Amino acid sequence: MSDIYARIEALATEAAAAEMCQLVEVEITSEGGLRILRVFVEKMDGSVLLDQCAAVSTRLSGLLDVQDILAGEYQLEVSSPGLTRPLKKREDFIRFQGRLAAIQTYAALPQVELVPEPKKSGKQKASPGATRKIFKGVLQGVEEDDLLIRIQGTVSRIPLRSISKAHLDFEF
Repeated sequence: MSDIYARIEALATEAAAAEMCQLVEVEITSEGGLRILRVFVEKMDGSVLLDQCAAVSTRLSGLLDVQDILAGEYQLEVSSPGLTRPLKKREDFIRFQGRLAAIQTYAALPQVELVPEPKKSGKQKASPGATRKIFKGVLQGVEEDDLLIRIQGTVSRIPLRSISKAHLDFEF
């Protein structure tokens, strides 16, 4: 993580906390030649009010001006992470246990599944030659350094360090 990004994240965390919200994600991008700083916040229950986003924006804008972290022009956007909220931290996978999620890994992984046994020993088996990079299923929590996700009735184990992107998902 760059020093600039880390400093922006620290200020965004402070601004969100002042409005009783938590920082979900900071994104710096460029669209049509304009640099955009997007900040996603929410309350612990997953909601956020428009007034809270506006207050975080005002507070963060002031902090950024004083610190002079981003040189040049940029547009600041503060909003809710939405229905497809990104899952970034170990705590996110635990907090949203029982919810549908889409997970992408850096490289294809063998399908390692936990096969339930009467004593719940969690015996593992791998389907010979079967690999995948995209997993969509219901979050089952975190065990040691692995995410557990139920896909079509079977719980699969994905090392947290292998996850490149993850977000909540929904079905129509």
